[in-house]
Amino acid sequence: MDMHRPFGFDWGELVSIVTLIGVVMTYVKTSITNAAHDSNKAEFDRLGDSIAQLNQTMIKVNMVLDSLKADRESTNQRLTKLETATDKHDVRLARIEEHVIVNKGDKK
Repeated sequence: MDMHRPFGFDWGELVSIVTLIGVVMTYVKTSITNAAHDSNKAEFDRLGDSIAQLNQTMIKVNMVLDSLKADRESTNQRLTKLETATDKHDVRLARIEEHVIVNKGDKK
């Protein structure tokens, strides 16, 4: 191999070939980078849309949970009132039973 003509090319031809290979590799790298960037942008856009939909769903879920909480509180208040009324009726019933037992005892 001759040092003045490596691989059978002049030095100028070799520099041109290496430069051409460098340009092609830079173009390929740039193309891949741009494709990856576009792909990532599309993924982030889809992710943003998914997050927006999730946010809307969570708002609806929170509204339903607030409604259920209000319904439960209302039900608990009604239950407390019913328990109080039942306790009063139990006391009245016990007094009536006591009165009936006392009156039966007096009649004998």
